[in-house]
Amino acid sequence: MKKETIAGYVEFDAIILKDWIANGVNYIKLVNLNLRGSIEAFELIPNSEMPETGDLIHHIHSEDVEDLLEKMEKIKFLVHEIYLEETE
Repeated sequence: MKKETIAGYVEFDAIILKDWIANGVNYIKLVNLNLRGSIEAFELIPNSEMPETGDLIHHIHSEDVEDLLEKMEKIKFLVHEIYLEETE
C-alpha cells in the first residue's frame, strides 16, 4: 500500500517505476506543481507515446528518470493516485 503524501499524491519510487515499465510506459512528463511552502514539487505523468509538447519529458529508461528516485529534502517528485495501478 502506497503512502499518501499530498492530497492524492504519493512520492515516486522504484516500485512505481517498475510498474510503469511493465505496463508499457515509455515517457514521463514532469509538471511543476504550485504548492505553498518551502518544498518544490513536480508531478510525474506517464505516457506510452511521446507527448507533442512539454519541455520536461524524459524516456523512462534514461538516467534522468533514475535520478528522480533519489530523495531530496526540498524537492519532491510526486505521482497522482490516478496513475497508479490499483491492487485489490
